[in-house]
Amino acid sequence: MALLNSSHRNLMTTFRSKRVRSKKYLQTLRGRPCLVCGYGAEAHHIMFAEPNAMGMKVGDNWCVPLCHSCHMKLHAFGDERTWWDLQGVDPKEWAKLNWEKFNGRSD
Repeated sequence: MALLNSSHRNLMTTFRSKRVRSKKYLQTLRGRPCLVCGYGAEAHHIMFAEPNAMGMKVGDNWCVPLCHSCHMKLHAFGDERTWWDLQGVDPKEWAKLNWEKFNGRSD
């Protein structure tokens, strides 16, 4: 196995996506009404919100509240984009607006 020289390592780190992590933000989602049914929720990471990164979830800023039942239904369904379309909910828009509100940037 060839070792990477420093210029290769620097190039690799350039392409890494920095994912937002905020335990405080995730806590604000827990217990909120589920976006689908209204029951108390847990945080769900919208998997299609950012480009795939090997072994990494999307940033916490791309989380939405889903109750446990709806969360399990989504994962069992498999195709997340289609599942959200069938629910009539735009999770990325909700997450974007809620993250801005959390950070005091909403109008």
